[in-house]
Amino acid sequence: DPRFHVTRVDIDREGPTYTVDTLRELQDQFDRDNPGQEAEWYFITGADAMLEILDWKDPQEVLSSAHFIAASRPGYDLTRFEKAGPARDAGVSMMSIPALAISSTDVRERIHDGRPIRYLVPEGVKSYIEKAALYR
Repeated sequence: DPRFHVTRVDIDREGPTYTVDTLRELQDQFDRDNPGQEAEWYFITGADAMLEILDWKDPQEVLSSAHFIAASRPGYDLTRFEKAGPARDAGVSMMSIPALAISSTDVRERIHDGRPIRYLVPEGVKSYIEKAALYR
């Protein structure tokens, strides 16, 4: 999709990676590269992560830095999130994705345990993980 852009912000940063820092850096980069222009920021994440967002570093800044879209996952009930005051007030959108039962945690655990990830991630991602020996 030409509206999407791949970045290495999290990969190139040393130390722990926090969403609030990533959003700040991406917005700073955009402002430097596009003076005077504005952009709408969207953060698409799984329902499991959305249910934990209030425990992230600087959650109010995170929620105010981008429009969050929570993608449904089997076994996660987002109604309690929708009813939570700070999260509700942030205007998070819910996106229903039927039968999406793949989580990044599961993929990492499968790799660590030597189990296959074929068909769980795109082939290019699988190849990169194997070449870089990630999550072993």
